[in-house]
Amino acid sequence: MRTRRGIYLTPSGYSLRRVTPERVVRVSQEGEVLEGGQPTKDVQMHLEVLRKKPDINVVCHVHGAYIIAASAMLSPGPSSLPPFTPGFVFYAYPLPMLPFIVPGTRELAEAVVEELSTRARGALLLQNHGLITIGRDFEETLNLAEEINEAAQIFVLGSAKAKTIPFNLLDKIRGTGKPSDNDSR
Repeated sequence: MRTRRGIYLTPSGYSLRRVTPERVVRVSQEGEVLEGGQPTKDVQMHLEVLRKKPDINVVCHVHGAYIIAASAMLSPGPSSLPPFTPGFVFYAYPLPMLPFIVPGTRELAEAVVEELSTRARGALLLQNHGLITIGRDFEETLNLAEEINEAAQIFVLGSAKAKTIPFNLLDKIRGTGKPSDNDSR
């Protein structure tokens, strides 16, 4: 998360369940540790996205089991996850996915920045790795991640039997404005 005091990152090697405020790492725009221990190994990815997208303040990178399972079963490209829910269609469809790139590398940071800088929507699947969502604040970023996680869960649990929303209705869903509370998390 970008703030006036610096950029706050999760520490390396900690589950999000175990992260406390004392363990959060504060770094400068250049990645110099100002407070705390070792930041996540994907620090360069987070910093590069924040540099390239001055209108966003939060980069969320999660490794949810359903997200990773879906990304392992799908093919990389500009549209990876099928349109299962109105909320997913409205907020995240089509959802691109990068092919597997080793976490923590400059190659991953550059590929993520390139993909997110050319898109109006702020989400990207990483094959066999997880999901990145971006937004102005935590609520926007986490809501987007929840919509995608729900669609990934439907994909994995529904296998080949899950029905998608008909493609001829996708633009109608996007044009209706904000989905109702029943359609969105």
